[in-house]
Amino acid sequence: MLTRLTSSGTTTVAPGSPKGLQRFQNYIAAFLWPGVSRQQRKASTQLDAMDSFTNELVSRKTQQWEDLHGTLLKQPNAEAGTTTKNGNSFGQSVGLMSKGMVSDLKAMRSPQLGLDIRSLSQPQLDNLLLATLEIKNKVDFLYLIRQCVRWRQLPSNDVFISCLKYLSTMGRVQQLESLAEVCRQVEHPFASTYSDLAPFKAIALWHNGNSDVALMTLHRGYNVSVNTDEGRRMIRAAFRTIIDETLEQKSEAVLVSLMEVARAIHIESNDIFVLACVWKQCFASDWFCDQKSAGDLFEHYKELQQLVERRASPLCSSFLSHHNVDAVHRLIEVFLHHKQREACSSCLRLLFNYQYLRKDLRACAEIVKSCSELDMPLNELQNEQFLSLFLDQTDPLEPTAGTGNNNTSQYKTKSFQYKF
Repeated sequence: MLTRLTSSGTTTVAPGSPKGLQRFQNYIAAFLWPGVSRQQRKASTQLDAMDSFTNELVSRKTQQWEDLHGTLLKQPNAEAGTTTKNGNSFGQSVGLMSKGMVSDLKAMRSPQLGLDIRSLSQPQLDNLLLATLEIKNKVDFLYLIRQCVRWRQLPSNDVFISCLKYLSTMGRVQQLESLAEVCRQVEHPFASTYSDLAPFKAIALWHNGNSDVALMTLHRGYNVSVNTDEGRRMIRAAFRTIIDETLEQKSEAVLVSLMEVARAIHIESNDIFVLACVWKQCFASDWFCDQKSAGDLFEHYKELQQLVERRASPLCSSFLSHHNVDAVHRLIEVFLHHKQREACSSCLRLLFNYQYLRKDLRACAEIVKSCSELDMPLNELQNEQFLSLFLDQTDPLEPTAGTGNNNTSQYKTKSFQYKF
């Protein structure tokens, strides 16, 4: 039997009771491991010190943000050129602040940001958005975008374009939809210029894997966007991006959908541009199925034949810049098949220049022979270049003596005496 002394006397505790057993175990533990209780008290002391340090650190960061926030909002109605007490413009102050806060922004995320853009002027909002874009601060950038949507306050056009492009690369379709709604409500010119931001939403959908919806979005917005130069440039750039990535990923299903959209745009708007972009990428591809698709398009659309003929030189130069000589050879064959002699002659001259710079005598000889058979002679300079290469001489164009350091060098042509 265990006994316990109390103020009223001695109290007996039954051995089998829970309280008695717990006290007995505590006595045994204290006798066998006297250091345990001391370690527990020490750990408790360490936890208290850590909590105190954490609270102090959080308070310090909060106070730092409040000081910066208060400084920013001291001049809510300041203009773009307003200077601070130190003589710096507001844009410079924001720029310096954004660079100095790079390490602290990770600890000051929304909803702790607490900045109300209604107190900012247009230049101030532009500078804040550009600062977050510069350091790729997605969290604070999205917070500012939500503020713009909430209070229907949009940045200037150039900054707005940068924000829309960044949102499209991130695949933020919802934010783009909200900004498009704000543009309609405040009658912003972007609502009509970009057809409710169709190019940006299409790229965002494309990055999210919704290729069919992206193509449908571009198709719906194409007729409206092409009415202005800026809208036409942006929506065509979106089409080119999708076309290039489709051919790089070798997606047959997406290529079929893309051709359907291109044909529909040609029928509705009489615009051959999208079809021409699809044709170019398929024609330059190394895959036979893509080349076959390009051949079918070229045979079916007379407008495409005329466009390619007009742009033969830039098209050939583009292929040669990527060292795609095979595409140039096939392009020459296409021009010969459709009796487009002027375009064919232009490609032959460009191909000769390319091979001459590489000092490929055999390729140059074949080009000269083909030009002779086709009655498409090279110019005099190229003939002399071929002879120089054949005779293993230097370039026939040599700088004249006495040019010195003049910026405009004068050249003379070597004279050749033909013996045949």
